[in-house]
Amino acid sequence: MTLPLRKTRAQARIERLDPKIWDEDDYAILDETKVGRIYSQRIHGELKWVWCLQTDSAPPPNTGIADTLDGAKAAFRKRYEEVRRRH
Repeated sequence: MTLPLRKTRAQARIERLDPKIWDEDDYAILDETKVGRIYSQRIHGELKWVWCLQTDSAPPPNTGIADTLDGAKAAFRKRYEEVRRRH
């Protein structure tokens, strides 16, 4: 399953929100609609990637942290597929 990423700044423009509040390393994850977000954040001085599943029907865990963008994408995809199988 391929889940496209779109810069959150671009997604914000589509949703008629202020794109200036989003950092460059911030992505919306799309399926038929926006289903999540991945963004970089400094945690204890190290750059990490935080992923968040943003669907109403998803029981926890809905967030996680990875060392790389690819790791965050893989963890998000795994959790998203688990949630989709339940519905």
